[in-house]
Amino acid sequence: MHSDPGAEPTRFGSTLQLARKRAGLTQEQLAAASGVSIRAIRDLELGRANRPRRETIRLLADALDLTGSHRVLLDHASGHASVDTTLRQMYEEDAASAPAAVYPLIGRERELDVLARALLVGQERLLSLVGFPGVGKSRLALAVAHRYEAEREARVIWLPASPDSGATPFGPGAGPDRAQSLLASWMLDRLTGNGPLDELARLIGGRRTLLVIDGYDDPAADGGRLLRLLAGCDGLQVLVTMRSPLPVLGVRAVPLAPLPLAPPGAEPGQGTASAAVRLMLSHVSYARPSLQQTASVTEAVTGLCRQLDGIPLALNLAAGWLPMYSPEQLHSVALDSPLDLVEPVFDGESEGGLDLGTLIGSAITTLRPAPARVLAALALHPAPCPTEEVQRRLGGPPQETTRALHGLLLRGLIREERVPGAGTAVSVLNLVRHTLHAARQHAPLTAIAHL
Repeated sequence: MHSDPGAEPTRFGSTLQLARKRAGLTQEQLAAASGVSIRAIRDLELGRANRPRRETIRLLADALDLTGSHRVLLDHASGHASVDTTLRQMYEEDAASAPAAVYPLIGRERELDVLARALLVGQERLLSLVGFPGVGKSRLALAVAHRYEAEREARVIWLPASPDSGATPFGPGAGPDRAQSLLASWMLDRLTGNGPLDELARLIGGRRTLLVIDGYDDPAADGGRLLRLLAGCDGLQVLVTMRSPLPVLGVRAVPLAPLPLAPPGAEPGQGTASAAVRLMLSHVSYARPSLQQTASVTEAVTGLCRQLDGIPLALNLAAGWLPMYSPEQLHSVALDSPLDLVEPVFDGESEGGLDLGTLIGSAITTLRPAPARVLAALALHPAPCPTEEVQRRLGGPPQETTRALHGLLLRGLIREERVPGAGTAVSVLNLVRHTLHAARQHAPLTAIAHL
């Protein structure tokens, strides 16, 4: 074991310290359990010693009860194992498998059946699940992954492609461990980089595999590389979740709309409650178990769901206020300022992508000029507007307006509705309308003309 008194903590030292703390051991306890001197352990963790002998690594790993990929990580950090060996070991041990879900899936049964069936029968090799931030893409993709894994002798690879993806379905603090993070980051680097895909294709091989890329919204995301990877792996299928479709031929975009809302004027009643209302009522039952779900409560929850567009993440964030405010009070707030209810309730809750207001703003500001102009015009009219009326009001080439409406529908910023006697109509989501209104109030006069 080589010593360097002035060294900084090394990768091995950091890995060893993390494993020791995860095991709940002090340096003294690890020394007693492993037979390695406390001085040697201290020197390794502080970086005063590097490249420990294999026997030392074995003793420490045994004492820490490290198995599988965690043991390989410690060996790799010492420099004894190659990157290729480490990654292959992690891959074979399913270090990037789909995590367990914390929250139940409500109101997505039909979408789950359609997506799972398309993948299970092999009729689709590349699907893009597209929709509004917080609409439940990650949770639905996770349910698809679990069904795929259960019904087919195949493996599932889960790659969280962005920091905020996956925050909702797994719950706070349920992030990947270091082994999964290392393998996932390596695979994503190959998918979004410019280098050859040979290494990744060899790793996946010909085994029946579902690759789920959750939150594939990075500017470097490349649908063409996904198609090339599919060409090199006969047994591979890919499901990606995104806020906007991949601009490449051969990728089927599946739009995910917000949860259905009870129609205005419908009689309140839990037996006929929409999926959005059932989800919010479940939040009420946990946050306020002593509160009876009367017709008045159900009516308030129905109105609240309408103001929050039936978006699961918005309902989850609003539910954070239930210990302090009743459903009727929350509905009253939502009528005036629904954006106040989708701000993080707890300190630090915005970490992990729960700041829905920021996500909505980002979805709007990244629009191209034509759809942004159509969205701003639609937002001025709270009632659903027939598509022909939209074209008449905006003027210009009808094809441009139609393309803009199509893109807004795919991104989930507007909702398609049926109006008696008027056919198909579209309306802007309430949260989007309030976000645009707030932007107009704070925008300089020169910028308002472009909104």
